[in-house]
Amino acid sequence: LNEGYGADIPIIKTTSIVHRSPKFLAELLMDSEKVKVYNKMSLGRTDEMVFQKGVDTVGGRFGDGETKVVRNLTKPPMVNSILEFVTCMHARQLRPDDTSLLSNNNINHNRIPTEGYIVVSRAVTGGKWNAGETNNHHNGEKFVRNEILLGVNILKAVPGEPNKTELTSVTHVYSPMIPLMLAKNAGVKGAVDFVRDIRALP
Repeated sequence: LNEGYGADIPIIKTTSIVHRSPKFLAELLMDSEKVKVYNKMSLGRTDEMVFQKGVDTVGGRFGDGETKVVRNLTKPPMVNSILEFVTCMHARQLRPDDTSLLSNNNINHNRIPTEGYIVVSRAVTGGKWNAGETNNHHNGEKFVRNEILLGVNILKAVPGEPNKTELTSVTHVYSPMIPLMLAKNAGVKGAVDFVRDIRALP
C-alpha cells in the first residue's frame, strides 16, 4: 500500500555472506572511528552522546546492548552539499524471539540458534543537534540534514563457520538532495557498495 510517511521512498534489502564474525561486524558498525573503513563517502562520524557501551551488555541502565547518538557527514559524488545524518544507533545480541520475526515458517523458533547481533539506526531532522547550530565544513560547503526512516543490520552466525556472518541489511533513507526518481538506483548502489567494502576489509 502506498500510504503513510515515507511510503514513496524505496526500501532496499540485501543479504550476503561476509567472512567476519557477527561480533566483529557489530562492533565495527558501532565504532565511529572506523566508519571510513566501509563507507568511502563518509567525511567522518562523531559520537554526540553515548548512553551505554558494549554490544554484549545485558541488563544495563538502558537495557541490553550499546546505544548512542552520532553525527555522520557524507559527500556523495555529483552532490554539491554535504549530507548530514544525526542518528540514534543501537546494537545488541539477537534474542530467541527475534528469529520468529525474521521467518514466516511455522516452527518452534525457540529451538533455533540465534547467535548474532542486530544493529538499528534512526536519523531524524531538526532537534538539538541541528546543523544550523554547528559550523559549516572547512571549505564552506553547506550541510543538508537527511533522514534514515529505518536502518537495520541483522548479523547472524553461520552454523559451523565461526568467522562467517549472514548479513541482512534493510535501509529506508530520505535525502532532499536526491530526486525520488533516482532514489532507488542510489539506494541499490549504496547497499552494494556497503557489502563490497565490508568484504574487502583487510
